[in-house]
Amino acid sequence: MIGLMKKDFYILWHAYRKNLALVLVLYTVMAIAMNASFMMFLFSWITGFYIIGSLSMDNYSKWDLYAVSLPVSKKQIVGAKFLLIAIAQILSFVLSAVICLLLTLLQGQPLLENLISSAVVCFFCLVYFGMTFALAYRFGVEKSRTAMLLVAMGIFVLLMAAANFGLFDALAVDPTLQWLLFSDPAPLVLTIGFPVVCVALYLLCWGISTAIYSRKEF
Repeated sequence: MIGLMKKDFYILWHAYRKNLALVLVLYTVMAIAMNASFMMFLFSWITGFYIIGSLSMDNYSKWDLYAVSLPVSKKQIVGAKFLLIAIAQILSFVLSAVICLLLTLLQGQPLLENLISSAVVCFFCLVYFGMTFALAYRFGVEKSRTAMLLVAMGIFVLLMAAANFGLFDALAVDPTLQWLLFSDPAPLVLTIGFPVVCVALYLLCWGISTAIYSRKEF
């Protein structure tokens, strides 16, 4: 599986290294100069889309047809992609943490708040790209990418519309739920629960992708 990950890494590095270096420098400078902490969240998205693009490269080069002759299982082929996404998110968080520290030292922004926000984005990207991979193995890369973007845009539009119409303000919280939502243990519950749910969904997408890919004939 390590060899499969190296294959994808070298292909992506050769194809995107200049673009990645430019984005890294540009977004870091913009984040510091404009005091815009949201710039650091983009690394998680960019690296994820790069790795999704490796599926297009595999299709173009007929990699799957060649991989059948190798001493690797289809489960390992899919697993290499998912592990690469996970490693990319970890590296993106480390990079975001460095930018968070710079923003704290130079702009006085809250370090812990930015770190938590970066972690949330990374976990969300795990689920997003895990679902994208599952759809890509089923329907193809382009259709899956378009479908996930439309879903994300739809959710965003619905949330914004609900907020503008005051629907969230009209929601009443049941007294039995107030302890969970507003008491001191709530941050701890969210801190533990959100990553666990995201990782569980990611592993589920991994399993679904493996099942889909295993049924394919090349």
